[in-house]
Amino acid sequence: MSDTFITVIAVVTVALVMFVFPLMAIANQNDDITQTSVQTLVSDFVNTCAKEGKITQNNYDNLIQKLHATGNTYSVELEVQILDDNPSKKGQNINVIGENIYYSEFTNTIESKLKEDSVYKMKQGDYILAKVQNTNVTFGTQLKNFMYSIMGKDTIAIEASSSALVTTTGK
Repeated sequence: MSDTFITVIAVVTVALVMFVFPLMAIANQNDDITQTSVQTLVSDFVNTCAKEGKITQNNYDNLIQKLHATGNTYSVELEVQILDDNPSKKGQNINVIGENIYYSEFTNTIESKLKEDSVYKMKQGDYILAKVQNTNVTFGTQLKNFMYSIMGKDTIAIEASSSALVTTTGK
C-alpha cells in the first residue's frame, strides 16, 4: 500500500514538472510577446497622430483591428490635452506672463467626433495620450491564477500606454 501511494505521488509530481510548468512558461512567454506588440502598436498610433496633428477614423480603426488580432479584447482610453487658445497671455500684473492652461477631451468625445467628421484635429502644443488594457483573462493569467491561487486573481496581463506632444496642426 505504501509503495503504491509513493508511486502515485511520484507520477503526479513528474506530470507537474513535465507538463504544467513548461505550459506555464510558454503561456507567460506568449503574454510577454503580446505585451511587446501591443506597446508597439499603441506607440506607433500615438506618434503618427502627433506627427500628423490629427486622429483619423482609419488610423483608430486600424489600431483596434490590430489589437484584436492578438486574440485578446482590450479597452482603449484616449485623452487629448488641448492647449488653451490664449496661451502665455499677460495677466493683470503686467510683469507676469500667464501659464499655459490645458483642458482634456476623452475617449467618448473623441470617438463621437470621429464618427461625425472621420477626423479629430489637434493643434501644435496639444498632448495625445493612449492607454490600452486587456479585458479578458489570458491563458497565461489563468494558469498563474490556478497555480498561485493563494496570492489572488490577476486579470490584467497586457497593458500599454503612450503619450506624445503634437508637433503640427492637423489639416
